[in-house]
Amino acid sequence: MSFEIEKEEVVQTLCAHYAQDHLSTGELEARFDRVYKSADKKQLLTVLEGLPALNRLAPAPPPLYELGAPTRGGLAPDEKRYLALFSQVNKEGHWTPARRIAGRAIMGGILFDLRDAVLPPEGIDIELDVIMGEAKVILPPGVRAEVDCTAIMGEVSDKARPTLPGAPVVRVTGSAVMGSIIVVTKLPKPQKLEGWRAQLKGLLGVGDSRGSGGS
Repeated sequence: MSFEIEKEEVVQTLCAHYAQDHLSTGELEARFDRVYKSADKKQLLTVLEGLPALNRLAPAPPPLYELGAPTRGGLAPDEKRYLALFSQVNKEGHWTPARRIAGRAIMGGILFDLRDAVLPPEGIDIELDVIMGEAKVILPPGVRAEVDCTAIMGEVSDKARPTLPGAPVVRVTGSAVMGSIIVVTKLPKPQKLEGWRAQLKGLLGVGDSRGSGGS
């Protein structure tokens, strides 16, 4: 396990203590500062000294490094991971998502905008782990969403619209602890509407009759 992942786990543990009133906001910030300044594992472990045992209200989500089948690089061939730690991670515009995405937002935000993304016909899986932050998934009209997430002192909002037959499916799972997971359908940006219209025709098997009828 890398030192950065160990730091991330300590941050998650501190957030759980904060949620159970073991730390004030000022104490939480001070311990966060010590996490970032820790030079080795010995210093990192001192950050949790003096804290009581946690009362697990729900099973803790698995760390991202445990998700998926391991490979030489620690990731499955079709998996991609994103971490927003006191920061914002945005994936938008024209991009090709991995078949399986794992996103973690700790007092930060993640945006997966799929309106101009190239989705495989079988769809994709997105697993989200949000702690005192926000994760948002934006779908183009017609793409189906299956949302199965848990909220603990947080919010899960599924605002996906009805879908088209044969459209890819975006399966969203995970948990939001004192944070939010939002899945919403929006029209593509104005400059992308024509391309989206062409995609709809392909899904519906509708030919483009413009230009027919002779000269």
